[in-house]
This record gives sequence, structure tokens and C-alpha cells, in this order.
Amino acid sequence: MFTEHKNGYVASLATRALPLKTVSTQEALAVACAAYRINGSYIKDTRRFSTEENKTQFSNKELVRFFFEDKTDYLPHDYIPFKLTAEDFEKANELQKWMRRYVMLGLADLDEFKRDMISSAAGEQVPINNLGRIAYLPEFVKRDKHETNLTKEIRVEYRNSIHLGTEKDAVEGVCKILDKRYSSQWETYYYTAVLDGNLISFSNRFEHEVDTMKRIKGKVRNHTVNRLFSANETRLNYVKLYKV
Repeated sequence: MFTEHKNGYVASLATRALPLKTVSTQEALAVACAAYRINGSYIKDTRRFSTEENKTQFSNKELVRFFFEDKTDYLPHDYIPFKLTAEDFEKANELQKWMRRYVMLGLADLDEFKRDMISSAAGEQVPINNLGRIAYLPEFVKRDKHETNLTKEIRVEYRNSIHLGTEKDAVEGVCKILDKRYSSQWETYYYTAVLDGNLISFSNRFEHEVDTMKRIKGKVRNHTVNRLFSANETRLNYVKLYKV
């Protein structure tokens, strides 16, 4: 079937852009929670292993996309279908409750990244091309809750933090890990901690859990302020961590 455009040329209706397929936002969020449950965290890229006993670990966004794929011939041979649980839907409801607070505060005050995250799940339906953002929401909300609570803790408990020493001075003592962020680009963890009531930050290629106590040795790199609250923070390098 053909149609004539107002500028005179004729084109097939088949060439017209078809509306994007949409899925239920609540179900998409539940699937995102299921992917997070299956992987134990947010995995950005699919991991395949050389040994058969190690099963392929699909990225969260691919798990979500595959769940809604109608044509099974398009699915990888090593993909294992999964089912949703009642807990997945409960987690999805928690995500929606947390995101509503942003809507009440006004999206205009948020950075572009957060606006995209929340706008993707704002309606009753979500286009399939937004499933990648939906897949990240469980990690986003977990991180956002943590940073909200951490900001309050720093504002109340460590607002009087002072800078330690001067550049290249040795720093040693027992610290408490307050925050960790992993950089896949640099393959290292970035930590915020507190030492004798004063904020410190450093990188380390080993993972250490938040709220654990570690004996630390390092040297002052520079003086800065915390990224969440304007409290004094000392950045360290040449850091070594030990059990207390």
C-alpha cells in the first residue's frame, strides 16, 4: 500500500516509523529487580568464561531485554530464562516509592542523569528502548539511599573534620570505611573513611566493606572537601590497609 506525501513523492506505508513497543513499567521494574537478584549486583557488561562450568553472566540490561524478547530465535543459546517472584514486585514498589520523592521535589533541580532515570519509570508503560535505564534503577536507588544517609551522617558527625598534616606527611591509625565506589575504567575502588573524627579518601584495588574498621598507612596527597558535604577531607596515596 502506498501514500502520497504533501511534497508530492510516493512512499510505502511500510517505510513509516512504527511506534515503539512498550511494556508495563511495574513489570519492567520487577524484572530489573530480578536481574539484580540473579547477578547479586549491577553488572554493566556480559561476562563469558573459557571453562564450561562457569556459566555466562549476562549484564543486567541484557537480562531485562531478553525477558521481554518475543522471538526466542534472537536469544543467545546460553541464556537461561527466569521467573519473577513476589519479592521482585515488592522491591519494584520500593523503587517507585523512592523515586516519587524526586517528582515531589521537582525534576528540574536534578542533573540530567537522574532526570533520565526517573523519567524512564514515570509512566504506566515504558518503551523497550528505555529498558537499559530501567535495568540500572535498583543499583541507582541503592546508591542514592546510601549517599542520602551518608550525607546526613557527615553533616552531623563529621562537619568539624580537619585536614591532616601537609603534603607527603605520613598518616597512620584505625579508620572506619564510610563509602566505596568501584571504577571499572581504572579497576580500583575509591573509598571515603573517617580517622579520629576526620574524613580521609583514597583508592585501593582491593574491596573492603562499608562500616568495617581497618588499620591504615598512607601519605597525604592533598587537602580537599568531601563531595557530598563541604567538610574538610584529606586525600591519601600510597595507602596500605590491614586487619585491626
